Amino acid sequence: MKKFLATLLILTLALLSFTACFRTSAPSKNNGTGDNADDNTTLRIGYMSGPTGMGMAKLIHDNGGANGNDKYSFFSYTDSSLAKADLTKGEIDVICIPTNEALAYYNTVDKNTRVLAINCLNSLYLISDGNHNATSLADLEGETIYTCLNGTPRIILNYIIDALGLDIKVSYSINDTDMKTPAEVNAQVIAGNLPYAVIPEPIVTAATSANTSYSIDINLADEWAKIPALKDTPVTMGCIVANQNFITAHPTVIENFLAEYEASVSYVGNIKNIENASKFVAEAKIIAAAPAAKKAIANLGDAIAYIDGAEMKSALEAFYTAIGMSLPADEFYYEK
Repeated sequence: MKKFLATLLILTLALLSFTACFRTSAPSKNNGTGDNADDNTTLRIGYMSGPTGMGMAKLIHDNGGANGNDKYSFFSYTDSSLAKADLTKGEIDVICIPTNEALAYYNTVDKNTRVLAINCLNSLYLISDGNHNATSLADLEGETIYTCLNGTPRIILNYIIDALGLDIKVSYSINDTDMKTPAEVNAQVIAGNLPYAVIPEPIVTAATSANTSYSIDINLADEWAKIPALKDTPVTMGCIVANQNFITAHPTVIENFLAEYEASVSYVGNIKNIENASKFVAEAKIIAAAPAAKKAIANLGDAIAYIDGAEMKSALEAFYTAIGMSLPADEFYYEK
């Protein structure tokens, strides 16, 4: 019975974070205008479940919870394509999304997109079953690491392996079954089919809770740092973006929001606040339950971070170059 309940909880977590196509409600058009300190426009904020949304938890808690208030309205997404679609339609004003998706959106959909700040660093970990273990990727030469076909885990893992010159095979299939998403990797971990797997939080928490023979062996940020050209550059996995037209019309709203958002990210990312932060994350449905949120926050550590300005630009340019994306124009990076 315990195993059944644990599996049910973990599958729920996985669905919340990666597979469902959901938003809290359809946002309305924001018709407010203003460009001064008295601007009372309600900022409509979209945030993702998982690490890119976790830093928003205290700001949500302090501003009416999921229902919001006159200052902010909140919209939760488990599918970034829906969030980006609402941004395109002008139905939300700012959104938290993966950094590679932010640049792809700028390149293909809207050149007015501006990245305001980085909000999440590395969230990728290598886990292993009870019969295998490693302290670094170098320990795994000649072995096979499993991950999902789609998304950044594959891109980052392959880049690190190639940059470090390691003889490691990366596979996205097990027993003739393709694993396209982290949730599908998670299912194979629960079944005990993968000796080594690279997955992101909160799937790491889900996987290691459902099958306790698995444990975290390697933080991929540590392997990234071994690449000489990147040793002082973080893995930048999440960010928050807005449209320049909104920024121009409401500069004070954006500036005030970013100050409060930075404080929220700092609070959630501080291990001293983990009890309250995990409750706030669960309340906002960023992760389904407080115990799982607490474990994910502990694993992520300093990865819940706020970086803006010149440091943001430098970090993102290094990351985009590393994963093979063309660099955007300087306008892409918001400056206060």
